[in-house]
Amino acid sequence: MSGDEKGRDALGYRAKVGILVPASNTIVEPEMAALQPPGVTNHVSRMSRVKRPAHDLELYKKLLGKSVDMDAAIDLLTALEPNIIVHGHSVDSFIGGVSGAEAMKKHMEATAGGVPVMLPSFAILKALECLGKPNKLAILTPWMPPADEACKAFFEMVGYKVLAIKGLKHPTPLHIATASSVLLNGAVDEINIPGVECVIKVGTNSSMARLVADMEKRINKPVLTVNVITYWAGMRALGIQDRFKGYGRLAENF
Repeated sequence: MSGDEKGRDALGYRAKVGILVPASNTIVEPEMAALQPPGVTNHVSRMSRVKRPAHDLELYKKLLGKSVDMDAAIDLLTALEPNIIVHGHSVDSFIGGVSGAEAMKKHMEATAGGVPVMLPSFAILKALECLGKPNKLAILTPWMPPADEACKAFFEMVGYKVLAIKGLKHPTPLHIATASSVLLNGAVDEINIPGVECVIKVGTNSSMARLVADMEKRINKPVLTVNVITYWAGMRALGIQDRFKGYGRLAENF
């Protein structure tokens, strides 16, 4: 029987990956495209605009966890029958701790008709387990303090110690993508205080995938950056074991 008679996608014959991103996000799509193994295709659906005001932190906090028009974006993805949906928006996956993330995942999978979903928060937990659960963390975010606090609480709730956390306080979601390699490298060095065993970068609109390998050489400890880790975890959930060379020790070795 020929390939087309089996119903196998001509390009995504190993897997079709649905990716959800916020409307303003310009980094997830190209970074995850660079990670595509042979026979895997990525397909992006955009949610609506996130409007969290940097000048009003009370309102900013109230709007955390509210992915705009997410269900509609998922519905568009289901038309192509993806093997998995990777969520390219990390802040919402930390709100409400593990129970909040589990509820979000359950809702998304139900909306997608049972297609499995990989959330950034759970992907990072999986990565930490593969690394032997380094307990003392440093976290870099692009966000304002309310989002930083939610992220810190998520990891502490499951037993990790957050020794340092730094939010870059970008004024808008679109502005996050302007973070330069100089800014990101400097921020990682700042939070790499004595005792830290692993550095985590959250916020999917910062381009850090290409910086991780050199960062790890410089500080001699693992650096987990969210786009690489979420895509890696999605592949592993599908049983695809291709290594991602040049993107840090976790993606290269597990």
